[in-house]
Amino acid sequence: MGEKDKVVAVTHVDAAARRALVERMRALHITRIDEMPRIELYLDQVLTLVTQELEFMQVPGDTIVTGSMVNNYVKQGVIPAPRKKRYTRRHLASLLFVCAFKRVFSIAQVKQLMERIYASGADLARLYDEACGLLERSLAACFAGAEGVEALREPDLGLRVAAERNLDPELERLIEASVASLATRVYVEQTLLLAEGGDQR
Repeated sequence: MGEKDKVVAVTHVDAAARRALVERMRALHITRIDEMPRIELYLDQVLTLVTQELEFMQVPGDTIVTGSMVNNYVKQGVIPAPRKKRYTRRHLASLLFVCAFKRVFSIAQVKQLMERIYASGADLARLYDEACGLLERSLAACFAGAEGVEALREPDLGLRVAAERNLDPELERLIEASVASLATRVYVEQTLLLAEGGDQR
């Protein structure tokens, strides 16, 4: 029997494990700007916070962020440079955005997106918070099963800040599509990981 004629056994996924994953994703809360530490942070503190915050999308063998990554992002202008080796809420939000979207895009593409956001004149804190809310809703819809497919088409899965702040429609679509791509990637990766019996935090 040739390789392509072999029958592949499909792994049975434990129903309780699937329910736990769905509930974890539907209950996910990503820290908003006002919930971040008010004090300026050192790099090791930033690395810990970003890793904990994005743990929901981590897969085995994946490193979410390292000090050298942060230094490279600063050198490339992807995130703002720290002040006296300390990082503010804006740095933390920018880094969370970059580390999340590098799951689906190259760092060059993420940089292009960040440059457009910075140049837009949008309220960055508000836009970050809205993108977090959109990602939470998108993940909840992805993990909701059949009804989630319909929910993905709902107008609620858009940036609420756009109409209020006159966000450029093309930039709005880029951010919404980026969030949808990220949510879909997380859904696929975490579902496949579950099927492999991987660690579901």
